[in-house]
Amino acid sequence: MIASVAICLLSTLGASGEKNLAIVLPDNPRIHYTGRWDFSNPLEPWSAWQGSTITINFNGTGCDMAMDPGSSTEWYRVVLDGEHLNSQKISVNRGLQQVALASGLPAGIHRLDLIKETYVGTNSSFFGFRIHGTGLTFPPALPPHRIEFYGDSNLAGYSLESERNKSGSKLVGVHFGFSGVTARMLDAEYHNISASGETLGGMINRYDRMQWWSANPKWDFSRFRAEVVVINLGANDVGSSISYIKSRYHLLLDKLRAVHPTAHIVLANGFGWDYDEPADYTSAVVAERNDSNMSVLLFPWVFEKWHGCESDQAGMSVYLAAHISKVMGWTMNSPDVLNGFGLGGDVANGSFEGTAPFGGFAWRYFDDAGVSRQLDQSSAKYGNAWLRLTNGASVHQPNPLRRVGEDVEVRMWVRGQGSGTVTIDFRDQQMYTAPMYSNTTPVQLGPQWQLLTIRVSIPAGLPRMPFHTRLTIRADSSSQMDVDGIKMKCQA
Repeated sequence: MIASVAICLLSTLGASGEKNLAIVLPDNPRIHYTGRWDFSNPLEPWSAWQGSTITINFNGTGCDMAMDPGSSTEWYRVVLDGEHLNSQKISVNRGLQQVALASGLPAGIHRLDLIKETYVGTNSSFFGFRIHGTGLTFPPALPPHRIEFYGDSNLAGYSLESERNKSGSKLVGVHFGFSGVTARMLDAEYHNISASGETLGGMINRYDRMQWWSANPKWDFSRFRAEVVVINLGANDVGSSISYIKSRYHLLLDKLRAVHPTAHIVLANGFGWDYDEPADYTSAVVAERNDSNMSVLLFPWVFEKWHGCESDQAGMSVYLAAHISKVMGWTMNSPDVLNGFGLGGDVANGSFEGTAPFGGFAWRYFDDAGVSRQLDQSSAKYGNAWLRLTNGASVHQPNPLRRVGEDVEVRMWVRGQGSGTVTIDFRDQQMYTAPMYSNTTPVQLGPQWQLLTIRVSIPAGLPRMPFHTRLTIRADSSSQMDVDGIKMKCQA
């Protein structure tokens, strides 16, 4: 009945006088579905997990769909003709809706990918497309590889579109998150089975579900033979005993190995968040497995006790894609999102030329008042952009230290009115706590760009070896501070 209503909806809401309108039902074999889709009713397929995707090639100038997102408003991304960075994120309100996905396109063949960015409520049901043109053409070409991800809020893309760790479903997403960026770097399809607050024990009960809310129906793993399985869990288990964490890892790995007998399994964890974090034990867990088709990846956690935004997750993707490429022999592409991880001891985006799709520029701040990225090639020291801080505003960027005995040198160009400060501090594994040692340099500003060089040595006698540096740049009250061309290096 609902499918009939949806078909009627698509058929009767066409543009007046439009001759070429093609109704495409969900069971059309030229539609490709990625994700844990339920086809028990082929005219009303549903999915729940974020990252679930529908892909078509069509001949026409536009495309609409009929969708019921379930119990809450959900967000979807529309990618046309492979233009990921120019894609559009749309919301669909609860209840059966007719939604315009594309219009006014040049006549001809177009590819459309519809990606479920969020998992807020219950299942989303799809009821078909209406093509402004002749209909679907040949089935879309598929990536050669397949990856399955299991994770918590970071992998689910919580606060992905906020450099201040804000909440709200509008800011959630996966296409420009850890799973989506990694998959595109490796030319792979992916499944994303993750949820905010998820623990190792929770995933033991949910790894095989079609939906978070119910144990049934179960997913048939033969429908998506993952070549690589990535587990990014454990942050919500901090504080549990070592024996508990390790036992839950083993129980989860037992279950995943049973359903993925030939896949390479990667235990991926951010390292440098807290004492006794699960990343401390993942190598021991893999060693105890005696499984040659399993490995560990530890990447630096460089965004405090926050969730990673797009540029942070792109940095995680660079580490993961390089690891999988080495283990599996797959070709690795460059990330299509700004990498917010400084590499080789340098900062990321030190000249502020790049931005992530949501507009962030890979530097963190606690309050965006007084923080602005300026664009003016004639006024920038390098390229087209620089950073402006006003009236007490500040930005910061952490960076992992690479070896014992490193010193830090920072060079940057500054100008402005009034004064500011540059702070380099050193933090241990609990990087969100007070620094172990901190060095602050006052800066007097003038109207012309001036080169500022700061060198800081790690002092002797600290209780622990520093794990991260944090570079903080601040304009004093009633001051304006422009910054460009930041370079940092660590040296013995």
